[in-house]
Amino acid sequence: MAGRHRLGNAIELALRLILAGFFIVAGILKIKDPKALTAAIETYQVLPYSVSVLMALFLPWLELITGVGVAFRKLYKGSLLLLVLLLLMFVMALAQGWIRGLDVTCGCFGNPDHENQTNYVWLITRDILLILIAVKLWIRQTLLDKQV
Repeated sequence: MAGRHRLGNAIELALRLILAGFFIVAGILKIKDPKALTAAIETYQVLPYSVSVLMALFLPWLELITGVGVAFRKLYKGSLLLLVLLLLMFVMALAQGWIRGLDVTCGCFGNPDHENQTNYVWLITRDILLILIAVKLWIRQTLLDKQV
């Protein structure tokens, strides 16, 4: 039983660090170049320019703070919930771009480079996997909270 508990804790730690690391790195890279992120947001053709600028200034900090919250288990369940909501927003943005035939710049890691063709399948799959990780961690924590 103790071995199973240790394995569960190790898996939880690995998932937590993957999720947190993704958003900490993404947030830091985007904070460095809000102009490039604004340009990436604009490729989705959904928001007015002024809102794109606000998103480029606000979202990276939210990603960084929630990533740190997950990594260090501070405001843990709230951080997980915010990450799920962000990821759902990213999936919807990608899906609408795909449906409309846009060649968007992901902007996920603040990279201003623009490929000729957006890999929608990979980006959406990756975000869904991250959602599943966050939901798994949230459920695990909820179950642990009920045991106390």
